[in-house]
Formats: sequence, C-alpha cells, structure tokens
Amino acid sequence: MRPMRSRILLLAVAVLTASGCASAVQEWVKPGAARVSRVAVLAFENQTTSLRAGQSVADLLVTELLATGALAVMDPSEAADLLRRENLDPGDAGRLPSAQRIGRLLRVSHVLQGSVTEYRYKPGLSETPAVGVTARLVDVTSGEVVWSASHARLGSSWVREDGLARVAQRVARDMAAHLTGALGDARAR
Repeated sequence: MRPMRSRILLLAVAVLTASGCASAVQEWVKPGAARVSRVAVLAFENQTTSLRAGQSVADLLVTELLATGALAVMDPSEAADLLRRENLDPGDAGRLPSAQRIGRLLRVSHVLQGSVTEYRYKPGLSETPAVGVTARLVDVTSGEVVWSASHARLGSSWVREDGLARVAQRVARDMAAHLTGALGDARAR
C-alpha cells in the first residue's frame, strides 16, 4: 500500500510541475546559412495590449545574445539613432522598410526582428504568466530569412512563483541559445 501511495504522490507532483511551465517551440535554420558576424536587434512589433512588450523582449534578446559571447550585437541605441537620422521610427516595427535595407544602413550582416504575440497574465484561480514571441533573422546580403523561431511559454501560477518578466527572459534565453548554437561564431566566445 505504501509504495502505491508514493507513486501516486510522485505522479501528482510531476503533473503539477509540468503543467506549471508549459511551452511550445518551433525553430528553423536554413541549411548552409552563413555565420552571423554582427547583428542588429530591432524593436519587436507589439501585438499585445501590454505597453512596450515588443521593446522589452528585444532588450531581453540583446542581453541574452551578448551573454552567449557567440556573436557581435550592435548597440540598440546606436541603431535607433541611425534609423532616426533616416526619418525612420525604430519603435514602429510595422512601418520600417525591409530588413535588408535596414541592415545595409546599419552595416550589419544580419537583422533580427519579430513580434510579441502574447505578454500577459491569464486569468483563473491564480493568474498565470504567458509569453509568446516569434522572431526571424534576415541575412542582409541575400535578404533571405536564415533562422526563425516561435516560442510560447506559460509560467507557473501556484506551484512556483513566476512573474511575466521571468517567463519572458526564459523565452529570450532559449531563443538566443538556439540562434547562437546554429549560426553563432564559436571563436567569439
């Protein structure tokens, strides 16, 4: 009787833990794509009702990409200044010209852009943080998308305290790890 009770308890804990941090991930890398030498991360399009979600996720991605040491990242404020000089609003991702044109203007090998599709607390017995992000990396020379990813993650709500920022950081960390693992320069580490 006792071993059965232990198994049931262990199974219940496993189910509660797994349900507390569910995620969905889709990632793709173009076979034979060139390594990233220098990337500009643009503000992500905010498709949520949360103010500045797009900029927040882009900032987290910059931090996580830099932490890997696998590629050079253009200073976002420098990129924004250069775009403003061309009368382009770096905060309005939906109205910017093509990534290839922006990349040439910024003199980078690749441009990372995307959108935040979810950034909120889901209502319920206890509010659960939810973050959804799509991203794509464009090779400036060819204009082709060479990497893309879509991540959706729920934090836990009552098993472990997760805030929205922590869940967003996990999404950014996972995306940066996949991108740098696939197209980063190991010599830069």
